[in-house]
Amino acid sequence: MGGAKVILATAPNAKAISGLTAGLKYKGKLLIVAAAHDNVEVSPLLLLMGSRSVSGWYSGYSKDSEDTLNFSLQTGVRPKIEVYPLAQVNEAYERMLSNKARFRVVLKM
Repeated sequence: MGGAKVILATAPNAKAISGLTAGLKYKGKLLIVAAAHDNVEVSPLLLLMGSRSVSGWYSGYSKDSEDTLNFSLQTGVRPKIEVYPLAQVNEAYERMLSNKARFRVVLKM
Protein backbone atom coordinates (compact mmCIF):
# COMPACT_ATOMS: atom_id res chain seq x y z
CA MET A 1 0.00 0.00 0.00
CA GLY A 2 2.94 2.34 0.64
CA GLY A 3 3.84 5.05 -1.80
CA ALA A 4 5.21 8.06 0.06
CA LYS A 5 8.87 8.95 -0.27
CA VAL A 6 8.68 10.94 2.98
CA ILE A 7 6.04 11.20 5.68
CA LEU A 8 6.38 14.15 8.06
CA ALA A 9 4.77 13.31 11.40
CA THR A 10 3.76 16.58 13.09
CA ALA A 11 1.07 15.41 15.54
CA PRO A 12 2.28 14.34 18.99
CA ASN A 13 0.29 11.10 18.92
CA ALA A 14 2.34 7.89 19.20
CA LYS A 15 -0.52 5.65 18.02
CA ALA A 16 -1.06 7.73 14.88
CA ILE A 17 2.66 7.90 14.12
CA SER A 18 3.07 4.13 14.63
CA GLY A 19 0.68 3.39 11.79
CA LEU A 20 2.47 5.56 9.24
CA THR A 21 5.38 3.28 8.35
CA ALA A 22 3.22 1.10 6.09
CA GLY A 23 2.50 4.17 3.98
CA LEU A 24 6.13 4.52 2.92
CA LYS A 25 7.45 3.28 -0.39
CA TYR A 26 10.71 1.37 -0.83
CA LYS A 27 13.51 3.41 0.81
CA GLY A 28 10.91 5.82 2.22
CA LYS A 29 11.55 7.84 5.35
CA LEU A 30 9.31 8.64 8.32
CA LEU A 31 10.45 11.95 9.83
CA ILE A 32 9.10 12.66 13.31
CA VAL A 33 9.07 16.30 14.45
CA ALA A 34 6.52 15.97 17.29
CA ALA A 35 7.23 14.66 20.77
CA ALA A 36 4.63 12.04 21.64
CA HIS A 37 4.22 11.10 25.31
CA ASP A 38 4.12 7.36 24.55
CA ASN A 39 6.56 5.19 22.60
CA VAL A 40 6.19 4.94 18.84
CA GLU A 41 6.01 1.31 17.71
CA VAL A 42 7.44 0.34 14.33
CA SER A 43 7.56 -3.12 12.77
CA PRO A 44 11.17 -4.18 12.12
CA LEU A 45 9.95 -6.21 9.13
CA LEU A 46 8.44 -3.12 7.49
CA LEU A 47 11.76 -1.33 7.94
CA LEU A 48 13.97 -4.21 6.79
CA MET A 49 11.90 -5.48 3.86
CA GLY A 50 11.42 -2.03 2.39
CA SER A 51 14.73 -0.42 3.38
CA ARG A 52 12.60 2.18 5.15
CA SER A 53 13.86 4.45 7.92
CA VAL A 54 12.58 6.48 10.85
CA SER A 55 14.28 9.70 11.94
CA GLY A 56 13.63 12.52 14.35
CA TRP A 57 14.29 16.22 13.91
CA TYR A 58 14.15 18.99 16.46
CA SER A 59 12.64 21.90 14.57
CA GLY A 60 12.66 24.64 17.15
CA TYR A 61 15.07 27.01 15.42
CA SER A 62 13.92 30.09 13.51
CA LYS A 63 16.07 29.16 10.48
CA ASP A 64 14.19 25.84 10.22
CA SER A 65 10.87 27.70 10.17
CA GLU A 66 12.16 30.09 7.51
CA ASP A 67 13.39 27.21 5.35
CA THR A 68 10.05 25.41 5.77
CA LEU A 69 8.05 28.47 4.72
CA ASN A 70 10.28 28.99 1.68
CA PHE A 71 9.83 25.34 0.70
CA SER A 72 6.05 25.68 1.06
CA LEU A 73 6.02 28.75 -1.18
CA GLN A 74 8.13 27.06 -3.85
CA THR A 75 6.14 23.82 -3.93
CA GLY A 76 2.59 24.97 -3.18
CA VAL A 77 2.34 22.98 0.08
CA ARG A 78 -0.50 24.28 2.24
CA PRO A 79 -1.45 23.28 5.80
CA LYS A 80 -4.77 21.79 6.84
CA ILE A 81 -6.00 23.85 9.77
CA GLU A 82 -9.04 24.56 11.91
CA VAL A 83 -9.53 28.32 12.30
CA TYR A 84 -11.22 29.81 15.35
CA PRO A 85 -11.88 33.49 16.09
CA LEU A 86 -10.01 34.82 19.11
CA ALA A 87 -13.34 35.06 20.97
CA GLN A 88 -13.50 31.22 20.91
CA VAL A 89 -10.02 30.68 22.33
CA ASN A 90 -11.30 28.49 25.19
CA GLU A 91 -13.26 26.23 22.81
CA ALA A 92 -10.27 25.92 20.48
CA TYR A 93 -7.91 25.15 23.35
CA GLU A 94 -10.23 22.50 24.78
CA ARG A 95 -10.64 20.91 21.33
CA MET A 96 -6.88 20.68 21.00
CA LEU A 97 -6.31 19.29 24.51
CA SER A 98 -9.01 16.64 24.11
CA ASN A 99 -7.48 15.40 20.82
CA LYS A 100 -10.70 16.21 18.97
CA ALA A 101 -9.00 18.62 16.60
CA ARG A 102 -8.66 17.06 13.15
CA PHE A 103 -5.96 19.49 12.04
CA ARG A 104 -3.86 22.25 13.60
CA VAL A 105 -5.93 24.68 15.66
CA VAL A 106 -5.28 28.30 14.63
CA LEU A 107 -6.64 31.45 16.24
CA LYS A 108 -7.61 34.30 13.90
CA MET A 109 -7.11 37.75 15.31
